[in-house]
Amino acid sequence: MLEDGDLPSKNLRRRCSALRIVRFIEYGGPLKRLQGRETLIECKQHQRRKACLGLMWVTKRSDNLLAVFCSRCHKVEAVISGWEATVWADGPMRPLPMTED
Repeated sequence: MLEDGDLPSKNLRRRCSALRIVRFIEYGGPLKRLQGRETLIECKQHQRRKACLGLMWVTKRSDNLLAVFCSRCHKVEAVISGWEATVWADGPMRPLPMTED
């Protein structure tokens, strides 16, 4: 999904898919094994032309894989491996000081 460790820059569809996975890693990376949390990432499933209104959950399994599923339709979207060495594994970046200008 990544191009030489960077997010894709030429293929917009691939970039959107990679960013979705990265967001799951940011939510799930800091979890302990057998913990989970709700995200603010929408489910992308549709039934009969109606979008699922559920939010995605990320859990860290006992084997350290991240499992991603919808809290409403229960569809499993991804099981993510190899995430531990990414820059997103420790969660969102730390806050940086800003100025008003």
